[in-house]
Amino acid sequence: MSYQIPSSPVVSETEEKKSRFICWLGPVEDKTAFLHQLDTVRSEYPDASHHCTALVIGNPSNPEVMQADDDGEPGGSAGRPMLELLLKQGVGNVGAIVTRYFGGTKLGVGGLMRAYRGAVGAALQDVPLQPFIPLHQTSVCCDFAQEARLRFLLGRHQGSCGQADYASKVTMPISLPLDQWSQLQTQLLAENFQVLDDH
Repeated sequence: MSYQIPSSPVVSETEEKKSRFICWLGPVEDKTAFLHQLDTVRSEYPDASHHCTALVIGNPSNPEVMQADDDGEPGGSAGRPMLELLLKQGVGNVGAIVTRYFGGTKLGVGGLMRAYRGAVGAALQDVPLQPFIPLHQTSVCCDFAQEARLRFLLGRHQGSCGQADYASKVTMPISLPLDQWSQLQTQLLAENFQVLDDH
């Protein structure tokens, strides 16, 4: 199943009964990168009341990582509704951090749930989304005379190459959309390229 991923981060702000909700929402490939972003947000807003989070890595219909944190708000009132909205909207490889500045009026659990969900919803309206394209990565070995042909074939299959290693032969890491791999592999083998580390 295909799903959407954010192509760049956004920051949006909403208000509920004088409490400010500032949402950072953006692409995240792993938990470590997300925690680094959370540290950055905390340093930008050090006097905020809460920094609640939701994280989905992988396909939202079956995520590799899925987590939510209420950061001191009543249990289930912040991170969980944020996470549920990301999953419902079918967005993967995404993190959301909602920073709250308390406005003096308690919102209650239901009000908090609506406010945090609303903050993520506003950010989802602004964030640019693109379809997730699964990639196949491998390495190809060839003679120096074949390098230009390899680059040409890779370009025709929407692929890219990494830093080539020049020894007695050229070894090049390649990456291309998974649905292009079978066709390219057939062509590479027919032209005597050696495919390494196929996975």
